[in-house]
Amino acid sequence: MRKALLLILTFIIPLSTLADGINVVGFRLLDKDMTANTHGTIKTDNNGETAALIKIVTLEQGFVFDGGLLGIVGTEYKNGEIWLYVPRYAKKLTISHKSFGVLRDYSYPIPIQGGRTYEMLLDVGIGRYVTITTSRPNSDITIDDEYIGKSPIINRYMTYGKHKIVAQKDLYEGNKEITIVPTDDNKGRIETIEMQDMSRYYGDVAMTVDNNAEIYFNGRLVGKGSWNTKLRQGNYTVETRKADCDPAKTQFSIKPQTTNMIKADAPIPHTGYLSIYTRPANTSIYYNGEEINLQSRPPLPIGTCQIDFVKKGYISKSKEYTIYHNQTTTDTISLQRVNYVRPMAFYFGGGYTYQTLSGVTGMVGFVLWNNDIQASYTFGLTESDPVYWDGDMNTATKYKMNSIGVKYGYQISLARKLAFTPQVGYIYNTLTANAAKAGNTTYGDGASSQALSVGAKLTIVPVQNIYLYIAPDYSFKLSQDDKFKAITKSSNFKGEGFAVHAGLLVSF
Repeated sequence: MRKALLLILTFIIPLSTLADGINVVGFRLLDKDMTANTHGTIKTDNNGETAALIKIVTLEQGFVFDGGLLGIVGTEYKNGEIWLYVPRYAKKLTISHKSFGVLRDYSYPIPIQGGRTYEMLLDVGIGRYVTITTSRPNSDITIDDEYIGKSPIINRYMTYGKHKIVAQKDLYEGNKEITIVPTDDNKGRIETIEMQDMSRYYGDVAMTVDNNAEIYFNGRLVGKGSWNTKLRQGNYTVETRKADCDPAKTQFSIKPQTTNMIKADAPIPHTGYLSIYTRPANTSIYYNGEEINLQSRPPLPIGTCQIDFVKKGYISKSKEYTIYHNQTTTDTISLQRVNYVRPMAFYFGGGYTYQTLSGVTGMVGFVLWNNDIQASYTFGLTESDPVYWDGDMNTATKYKMNSIGVKYGYQISLARKLAFTPQVGYIYNTLTANAAKAGNTTYGDGASSQALSVGAKLTIVPVQNIYLYIAPDYSFKLSQDDKFKAITKSSNFKGEGFAVHAGLLVSF
């Protein structure tokens, strides 16, 4: 490796041009570098011809470049170098800096061709260029606790004074302290770091972090959610990062020859606040199913969130809000009272009808702007007294009465949970005959009557959508067929009179 680097350095043209502290210590053509002739980095001069690119290696900025009559095509500052575009056939360059002086009329040592890339090593007079190699290639290099990159490090400009170089790869380490002085050869020096197996000083690291956050070590991304590696014994710091969060740092210690289980602190999510005035004032507010007190200004994660507002006796409401970082979102929410007695509804249910011949009743109906239309069917349960035909005591027949009813009423709200509905309706009754003994007659089966009913329905609403009702009415005979008349004359019931209906309804 050392011989190869020496061979590379022989191609760097040494120069001794020095003026006011600025000195060019190397200039060469980068044969394999196509930057000057690649889409996105190519530039043309005033004549439309492709310019040449000189990559000036320096850690400083603030230079002014003058190309004489041919001028300068463009200048771009990059990390650790300056890209200077010059016309082809450029001959000279003047470099000036307010702190380091002027290098006047520097002559390029080789012809400048359009579309080609060159490298210039610029010494501003405060240090020297150093090339760093290691006994194990591609080792991580740190200079004065600053990570530089992987070896070999070619032409690193280092200021005068002492510097500590540390190399590390896997379980191998090496370090070296060097001193840069003005008497060093300005053509550059080579430092080689010898590395040794230090596995006995290392411990395994098993690190985890919540929310699948990114883990950064020495400024580099090393894991997402978890990181498994080996580290030398000592104290370290990692930083965890995640979008829309403040980064968090975690310090930890490593013990050698063991597995170190480490839980890193998760990044702190960006938060904002909600300030909501509610009517009524004591409305319960829920976030993610849990009640929160906005008066205490709890921080909420930024982004969209759904807030639920709940109060007994009022219609619950949900609303989506956007939370912004370190900002307060304000709003006013008014809840509407629950309409227990609803002016518009559909309902169904059932109950019991008490009358001379009682039964169970199924009911369905709707309320339209408080106009109540309902239909019902009563299935007879109780039987009449026996009816004996032709005076024969052995031919007894008993009857049950089924009824179909249609009623109209107007709903009047007496209170939030109480309604009164006057009703008028039509009832159609049919009889079902049951022979008291086998072989007895079922005369009159299917006999019918019609009646007009007048009454009222009292509705109590204990909870929303559930109605308890009681509805007394009185029916007046409209018509009866002959069989119905004959039967009612000989029995204990009529197709008219007083009845009470009671039961439960479900409304929507």
